[in-house]
Amino acid sequence: MDKEKNKGKKVVQISILAKVAGNVNADEVIGNRATLKKMYSSDGEVFPFVSARAVKFAIREALRNKGHEIDPYIMKGDQMMDSGDPTRYIDNDIFGYMCAPKKERGAKGEIAHRRQAPVALSYFKALRNTPIKSEFAARFPRVGSEGENPVPFEIEVAEFTGRLNCLIYDHIGRKSDEEKTEWSIDTKKRLERIRDFLSVFLTPTYVLPRRTNSLNIPEYYCSLVVLSDHGPLPVYQYLDYVIKDGNFQLDLEKLNMMFSRDEIKNVMGSYLVDYQQTVNKDVKGIKLSPLNSVIDEILKFLE
Repeated sequence: MDKEKNKGKKVVQISILAKVAGNVNADEVIGNRATLKKMYSSDGEVFPFVSARAVKFAIREALRNKGHEIDPYIMKGDQMMDSGDPTRYIDNDIFGYMCAPKKERGAKGEIAHRRQAPVALSYFKALRNTPIKSEFAARFPRVGSEGENPVPFEIEVAEFTGRLNCLIYDHIGRKSDEEKTEWSIDTKKRLERIRDFLSVFLTPTYVLPRRTNSLNIPEYYCSLVVLSDHGPLPVYQYLDYVIKDGNFQLDLEKLNMMFSRDEIKNVMGSYLVDYQQTVNKDVKGIKLSPLNSVIDEILKFLE
């Protein structure tokens, strides 16, 4: 990485280990079977996941409950489009938008304008091969209906521990270099948006959507937070876990390896939030901190 080229590009990198269970992100229905989103390795291993789109949807709803305005989308012809108003709508600000009007045949049309999201999310994907099970159920006819039989169906379910990564750039609440439209919000509102997003994402206080049979709120084990003023760094792969005596444990050996890399040694800060108090050893270069303190450190860094 060219440090001089990226100097001054503040980013916050967050990696979370968490457990979910059930039909955590329903995919397509095949016959009478509601499937689960999943990936396959070349060795045939199965890795269920929750899409970044689903996590963003859940965060949007949580932010709405905090009193923020969420983009209702607009119709232009037969297209549903982002409103493209980051001043008013917090999700247009943090997750970006693209307004791409439909071009008429033979006409140049309007030029699309967009905002590159300052908050990027990965898949929330299982880290280990995960068995997929089926639950059997039936839809029964309504009371008073005659001559109708119950309709059987299946729901794929899984329980897995996965990793969810987040990258936050410092242009929340203000125009990015690529945007053509000038806009900004005042510092107080900007920091309020960042704090509310972090409190939803890091607590967590969001409910995963597209579930078919159960309430799904991720159970967080730990979060790694790294502050860098030289752009993104290769830190995500070092947050992992091991199972010892049937219990979850953070893989401290792998985490300690992170600071053996020269490009990671001079970060502006690194923190570990241990939600279930499973860490009982010091981790090289990383401060074990309560959640509220970590959020305060991020706000000071991005201010």
